[in-house]
Amino acid sequence: MTPEMRRTLTHIQAYHGQHGVAPTIRELTALEGLSSTGGVHRRVQALIERGYLVKLPGRDRSFAPASVMPDLSAVTDDQLRAELAKREAGDHD
Repeated sequence: MTPEMRRTLTHIQAYHGQHGVAPTIRELTALEGLSSTGGVHRRVQALIERGYLVKLPGRDRSFAPASVMPDLSAVTDDQLRAELAKREAGDHD
């Protein structure tokens, strides 16, 4: 990981810890004291590719630190189906 990538990841983790969401690319660019979003966007993409960030499709702030994502590897298909059925029925405990 490059020093620039480490700095970007540190900013994302701190912002996420404080606000509960990741910063936008523009906010991240400002946090890093830069004027162009291109370099920050490339670093975010590289962090996603390396597994430090997780892509969140369909969200405005479309990535999050991988460390805050739950480990769902132990969830069975039947448990997922039951949860989906429950949500479709409108029961959101």
